[in-house]
Formats: sequence, structure tokens, C-alpha cells
Amino acid sequence: MNESQRTLIFVVLAAVSVVGARFAGPSSPKPTAEISGIGEPFFPDFKDAEAAKSLEVTVYNPDTASVKPFAVVQDKSGLWRIPYAHNYPADGKDRLAKTAASMIGIKREGFAGRRENEHADFGVLDPKSEGATDLKGIGNRITLKDGNGTVLADYIIGKEVKGRAGMRYIRRPDEKATYIAKIDIQVSTKFADWIEADLLKIDGSRLNAIAIDTTSVDAGQRAVIDGDLNRLSRKSSTDPWKIEGLNEETEEPNQDEIRKLVSSLDELKIVGVRKKPNRLMQGLRDGEGLQLDQITVLDLDTKGFFLVRSQKGGGYRLIPKEGNVIATTDQGVTYDLKFGEIFNGTEEQVEVGFAAKEEGKEGETKDAEKKDEEKKDEEKKDAGKSLQKSRYLFVMVHFDADGLGPKPEKPVKPTPPEENAPEVEGPADAVAPTNTAPDPKQVYEAALAKYELDVKKFESDGNAYDEKVKAGEKLVKELNARFADWYYVVSGDSFENLRQGRKTLVKEKGANAPGNPGNPGIPGLPPGIQLPPGNN
Repeated sequence: MNESQRTLIFVVLAAVSVVGARFAGPSSPKPTAEISGIGEPFFPDFKDAEAAKSLEVTVYNPDTASVKPFAVVQDKSGLWRIPYAHNYPADGKDRLAKTAASMIGIKREGFAGRRENEHADFGVLDPKSEGATDLKGIGNRITLKDGNGTVLADYIIGKEVKGRAGMRYIRRPDEKATYIAKIDIQVSTKFADWIEADLLKIDGSRLNAIAIDTTSVDAGQRAVIDGDLNRLSRKSSTDPWKIEGLNEETEEPNQDEIRKLVSSLDELKIVGVRKKPNRLMQGLRDGEGLQLDQITVLDLDTKGFFLVRSQKGGGYRLIPKEGNVIATTDQGVTYDLKFGEIFNGTEEQVEVGFAAKEEGKEGETKDAEKKDEEKKDEEKKDAGKSLQKSRYLFVMVHFDADGLGPKPEKPVKPTPPEENAPEVEGPADAVAPTNTAPDPKQVYEAALAKYELDVKKFESDGNAYDEKVKAGEKLVKELNARFADWYYVVSGDSFENLRQGRKTLVKEKGANAPGNPGNPGIPGLPPGIQLPPGNN
């Protein structure tokens, strides 16, 4: 092979090498599945907020190092309930629709990482996972499902992205990859936010009678301790309140404090619930009153409601530990609010109690001593946490026609005059009187005409009264069905605002009031004290 041939071969080989290198060299990396999903929604098929029939929220509280589960579910009958709170009825349709709408269309707007060991850094560890060791890395999980239990959307929401307002780390629980997304999910796990806020459904302007009884019970001795009974009343919402038993010369109702009392009844809100035993619930639902057995009596005791034998005989009375308030409206609805035992606990414990320990099977109550021991153990664990002071409330309702006002009375038909009544004859020379007596027949006819008008008014008023009775009885039945299943928990402030005494409800009157300009006081004597004339 000569030199020319050898050179040509080298040139050909070099060209082949260049071409080979062009096709065999490193190519641009293909985008990964995680990166290629940027800009796409996490759950593209979820577009109808009305399809959501259940919400599950699991929130981690770093202050208490605990996980709080919460759920709202629509049952087969179409009612919304809160499983976490003993299946208490929820006012959930509109709120859930808002939450669901805020979860539609959330997009993967940025890629954060694909590795599982990065989840704690992003704060997207699953709060439902029992294997999480880095508590600071636990996120909040929100799940929506339809009526068949199919997942519509399911997110674990983590920490805020530094320097990017409104952006958070987020991932699907069934994926390892973590993303960045703009999130504005409107959700609350507070029990009070999901229930009917107006517990009693009292219109304060309709109240016409209030009785506050501070009679209490010594639980140890099971003895009744007599208290004060203050009765307040008014004829209509435009009339001032009156208090029974005032010394009208020196005392008068404190209308400002009474207005606060009425407002507290009107706006009474609950902060927690407990389920009553089955037998007690059923009796109250059916209108049979207190149906008792050993389980029921023990359960009532632990809540601060005691069965005490009536001194007059004839059975037992249910006496609350801290008195009661009885309020009557012009609808004839009388509310009996019984205040029981104090309950101190964390927000979660106030809402549902020591749920896992208080209940076994539905409606059953554990042995009281064992339950008390477990409760004390829990309270020791929670000693360093912020505890809320609250109190148990037992609500009963009955119909009282006196609240409607006087029942219309049928008018009395006038008596016709006697026929052929003898005429009285006077002397022949008597002078005729200038003012003759009215004709009895005309008087009777006028009275009869008025009577007929009064009868028509009586019939109209009677029909209206009967309709009020029916409406009041119907409302009482509805309210008892609502209250039958539950002990309620109210805040300590609500209790103090309702259970008032004469010290706040009554004030000194007029010139005897301390500090009144007309009675500046006498040196050496307390303000308001007056001496007889001539002694000052």
C-alpha cells in the first residue's frame, strides 16, 4: 500500500469517527415524570365542589406535639355529622362546599424534590403515619371523598416556601415527589365552627319570664343546699323587667344587668358535647322524661346531675350541682338549663372529652371509679398545657301556656229585660221628670249587639290562641328531640353570665343610691344612709 492510499484510509476513518461521535455522543436529558407535570393540577378530575360528601382533616399541633383528627361526613339520610365529636349534627353543607371549592384546581407550580428523605425538610410527612420520628416535619393532611368513598382530592400541606408569599410545599400521599403550590384552602378543625351556633334558638325579645335558682348539691353528702330564687318577668318586650320580692321604696331592677342576662340566653353557644346513655336519650326523645338505670345514674353523677329523693315523697328530682335557669318565651316554650360539674381540659378535651376512654360501645359508660382514674392520668399529662374552664349543661324543654299570656275568655251574654214589667204609677198631679230612665229594651239591644261583636272577637282570638298552643307544642317537641341525646359543655364565662344573683340584678333606688347627687352622704356614715329628720 503506497503513501497516498494510506492517507486516504486515515481521512475516511476520521470522517466516520466524527459522524459516529455525532450520533453516539451525550444527548439532552429527557424531562422526568415529576418535572413534566409542572403546571398540571394534582387532581384534574375534581371539578365539582358539590360532589364532596366527606371531609377529613388531620392537623399536627407542634405546641402539644399531638395530632388532631377531624371529619365531617354526610350520612345515608343526608344529615351532616362530626364523627370526631360523637356524631354530633353539623351545619356543614355550605362550609364544606367552600372548603371543597378552595381545593379544586390546585396546580404543581414548582418542583421541590423527589426523595422521601426530604419530606421532613419540606414539612410534608404524613400525620396519619405512625412511623414519623421528626415531629417538626409533620404536615397537615386534607382529604375529600364523594358519597361512594372515592377520593376526590388528598393533600399533605407542608411549610411555607421562604420568600414566596402564599406558596407552600405540598404532595399527594400516594407520591414521593414534593412540589410547590399556591394554596388558600379554607378549612377549620374547630368544633364550634361546624355546628349550629344558636343552641337554644331563643329570641331575646320574646322572653317574658326568667327564674334563677342557685340551689346546689353537696355531692359527697348527696344533700341539697338551698339557694336563692330570683324571678324576673315582663308583659312584653317594650316593658321593663320586674323582680319579685323587691322593696319598692329602696330597690329597683338593674335593667342593664338584666339586658346582659337576656343577651347571654339569646347568644348562648356551646364549646363541646357528650353523648347521653341510650336509655336516658330514648326516654327524653319519646317525651317520657327521665328513664333511669344504674348506668344512667352513674353517668349523670359524673356530669354533676344528681337524683335526690323529694322531701314530699313521690320519687326523685334531678338536681344540678350548680343550680339552674328557667326561661320562658311568649311562645309558651320554657327552657330548663341545669348547670353541672366543672370540666377543665385542652380545647380538644373540652370539645369531646376523653373520648377514647369515656366510651366503649356506643351508649355504654365505663365504671365510674376507673374512668375517674383514667381522667386524672390524662389531666396529669396535660398539666403543662393551656386548660379551658368549662361546665356541663343539661337542657330540658316543656310547654307552659302561661307564657302565651291570658287565654281569651268567652263574653257573658246579657240578660233580656222582663216582659210586661209593671209600670210604676205616681200621683196624678206629679210633674214628669226631665231625665227619664233609659228604656231597658234599648239597653239590652245595645248590650246584645256588643256581645255579638265580642263573641266574634273571642272566636278570632281563641283560634289565634289555639294556633299559638299548637306552634308552641310543636317547637317544644322539636327542641326536645334536638336536646335529648346530648350533655352540652359551655364556657365558664357563659355560666357566670347566666347564673346571676340579687347582688347584680338589684340596685338601690333613686335618692338612696350611693353617689346620687341628691344624697351626697353624711360624714362618718356610708353613702346612701339617711338619718330621720332633725338628727342631721
